[in-house]
Amino acid sequence: MGARSCLRRFWESKTLWLSFLIPLAALPLPLCYPNSVSRCGYCVIVMGFFWVTELIPLPVTSLFPVFLFPMFGIMTAKQVCMSYVKDTLMLFLGSLVVAVAVERWNLHKRLALRTLTLVGPQPKWLMLGIMFPCWFLSMWMSNTATTAMMMPIVIAILDQIRDSKLPPSSSEDSENNEVKIIMEDTTKLNGDEKRPLEIVISNRADDEKEDKDFVKLAKVFSLCTAFSANIGGMATLTGTPPNVIFKGLADTLYNAYGAKNPVNFANWLLIGLPLSFVCFIFCWFWMQLYGQGVKCFKCCLKDDAFAAVKRTLWTEYRKLGSMTFAEWVVLINFVLLAVLWVTRDPGFIPGWSLLFERGYVKDSTPAILIAVLLFIFPARPPRWLACCRSKSDAINAALEPWPSYEPILTWKIVNERMAWGVLLLMGGGFALADGCQISGLSTWVSGHLEGLGSLSSWVIAMLLSLFIALATEVTSNAATTTLFVPIVGELAVQLGVNPLYFMIPCTIAASLAFLLPVATPPNAIVFASGYLRVRDMVLVGLPMNIFALIALNVACNTYAASTFDLFVLPEAFWANASVSVFNITDIVFPGLAGVTAMNNTGVP
Repeated sequence: MGARSCLRRFWESKTLWLSFLIPLAALPLPLCYPNSVSRCGYCVIVMGFFWVTELIPLPVTSLFPVFLFPMFGIMTAKQVCMSYVKDTLMLFLGSLVVAVAVERWNLHKRLALRTLTLVGPQPKWLMLGIMFPCWFLSMWMSNTATTAMMMPIVIAILDQIRDSKLPPSSSEDSENNEVKIIMEDTTKLNGDEKRPLEIVISNRADDEKEDKDFVKLAKVFSLCTAFSANIGGMATLTGTPPNVIFKGLADTLYNAYGAKNPVNFANWLLIGLPLSFVCFIFCWFWMQLYGQGVKCFKCCLKDDAFAAVKRTLWTEYRKLGSMTFAEWVVLINFVLLAVLWVTRDPGFIPGWSLLFERGYVKDSTPAILIAVLLFIFPARPPRWLACCRSKSDAINAALEPWPSYEPILTWKIVNERMAWGVLLLMGGGFALADGCQISGLSTWVSGHLEGLGSLSSWVIAMLLSLFIALATEVTSNAATTTLFVPIVGELAVQLGVNPLYFMIPCTIAASLAFLLPVATPPNAIVFASGYLRVRDMVLVGLPMNIFALIALNVACNTYAASTFDLFVLPEAFWANASVSVFNITDIVFPGLAGVTAMNNTGVP
């Protein structure tokens, strides 16, 4: 017993000894092979281990390049620090500020409840009413926040359905069956800053009086909440960290070859939105089929259950009152930002960016502009605009003194709710990608994967996306994207394939986390409801993963291919690929450069 206790205590301090053991264990690599590729490989191995095991918080691990790259002579400290603040990161920062404003003024909750009051109370329509707000809101804000907001509403719906199906004696004890769970949003799962998520749920999964139909319905409602939140993120460029990280990595790769990355918010929407919508519809039908089988379109509950659910939803919606002035301001700015993103450079028609110096305005420009305006616009109309007050504002003004000026957002609120961790994680990813590019590690690794060239390009894309989808079930989707997307981009160049043809499916595959509770925070939140088991999530999530992967690769070989001309490698890559391969070979295998140059006559 003493030995077991000592081993347990030793393992509890694993952060201390593993933090020194792993760097020492990998140290022979740069010592035995003193070149830039091996030194960068050492840094990637150390960071990858810390990312996967999460010995320390992911944002802290993302700071490793600041001291590792200068110490190993890969990049100067100035170059590394510049990698942390890029246009893409500013784009995500602006979208996060807008999301904070939406959360602060409960605009997302109003949208969710209003959608639920519009649909019918039958299970299939309630499910659609739950899924649509999660799907839509996750395009613009954190899927974790969306799921955490929706789950109490889902639990309230389930409570009403359950109480209507049980005898009165059971309904009277329903209030005693609630439990409050405070869970931590882990950075391993989506890169968000750690913060407690307080969710009130019903601990009734083991209740002997719970009938099988209701338990099945509870499982379906819980799973569709998480899955729709995960699906929604892939629709927009700012919907999830992997998409934003991809944008920065693609910019780096294209700049290295003297080309311009064609991806922007508007044309990503042309790819992500149809794919996300198809997965959303499939999820809705699959959830019905799983929940009720062949009876999925038939009524399974009594009329009193329908009426109780409808009353509950309307009661919760009326508690919000009419839209306040602040909600209108946030909504207008939210819509304005989306319009500015889509119309900046749509491609098929001239965009508003042509009004300014060519190439100066990017998607980050309107994002930061709207974010700044939210710190300026008032949350309540000034006294001289009393006619703009809504009923809710008038009631509040009668109860308390009317402030002369209160902005929509304050720095204190943003500082408390902003996911600073994910910004550091993205910055570290950009720095790591720059280091791999400059040192030649990405080209070296992709060169060793050239054996895949015997396969068709679409087969390679399918295999790579499948690998990423499996990896993201147990690791951070942001870390997975950061580690693998630069490699697959270089691999595409080496094989003479448009890099976006591999990078886009691998990026979206990082969001296909449907199998395990630890795969993403929405899965963990709904798993805490007590109705689900790991087996349930795997059973329901596996068809979702398979369908999404197939739909993803079909999209990349059809309409996405025409949008980005994915079947053609840009001329800039053809012109510079042989030079890149020559330089890397000369670094890793001195003396063989002449042979390599003869074997690579201008063909990547």
